Amino acid sequence: MKNFDLNLLRTLNVLLETRSTTIAATRLHTSQPAISRSLRKLRDIFQDDLLIRKNGRFQLTVKAEELTQTLPMIFNGIDELMWNAEPFEPLSASNDLTIAMNSSIAQWFAPILIQHLSQTAPNISLTIVDWTESSPDDIADGTVQYGINYFPMDLPKHLIQRKGGTDSFVLACQKEHQHIGKVMKAIDFEQYPIAIHVIQNWNDKKDHLSRILTPMDIKPSIKLRSSHLNIILQAIVQSDMLLPCSKYLAQSLDERFSYIEFDQSLTTPEGNFGFVYAVKWRNDPFLQWLNASISNLVNTKLIQ
Repeated sequence: MKNFDLNLLRTLNVLLETRSTTIAATRLHTSQPAISRSLRKLRDIFQDDLLIRKNGRFQLTVKAEELTQTLPMIFNGIDELMWNAEPFEPLSASNDLTIAMNSSIAQWFAPILIQHLSQTAPNISLTIVDWTESSPDDIADGTVQYGINYFPMDLPKHLIQRKGGTDSFVLACQKEHQHIGKVMKAIDFEQYPIAIHVIQNWNDKKDHLSRILTPMDIKPSIKLRSSHLNIILQAIVQSDMLLPCSKYLAQSLDERFSYIEFDQSLTTPEGNFGFVYAVKWRNDPFLQWLNASISNLVNTKLIQ
């Protein structure tokens, strides 16, 4: 073991976490045959099968189960040594930063974040992508450094999710809409056309308004569905169409728009949103700075 390759342990750590040579290969940016070769070497080193295929899926041996407890601590210790060596200096940093955001949250929060980064870390290159099914894996392997989505999420234990704040939901409309000044009751939805902003992993299977109204035997008149918010806003400003959306999003729209509150008798989705990052990066000075910056920006927004 004196010439043991630390990269083999990293491969084993991912294999035990994913229980899949294919997913492990994707995470580690290598091929499935390369992962299989590494697994054979690891079996020789540990004198144990580690992963046993049963009913088409890998299961962990007793030895592998023990390693799932110790390996993460080993790599966390290594990471802490690495991060403590280099403090993060935002003014001189030139990091590439990719954040996966729920597009509804991005509509009101991204401009705030962009302005903040331009002032405090002007050389950082920011990419904002939609939150999708692959976002947790992308955060785990470092392709995406941070995530912001509605909370809580069903995420694996190697990701940290932390509540960031609470939003609520309203109906965006044009400022001269005839229902302005009133709350929206269930029966009122029979009067107006509805637009749905389609967001991956949020309402792409079924819109939340229909979920709310179906038990009351009311079917909303959905006239427009689009993942492009600008298309919906153009339709709203020219009609009496309503858009169920985040209250912060509605408040961020220009003077052509207003919004209508839901009646309190209607149970709207919880508006908690949270931040997501990988356990293994939690001691990275850059991530710590980013996490603190985003938390402060959200808190400032919430008390305005």
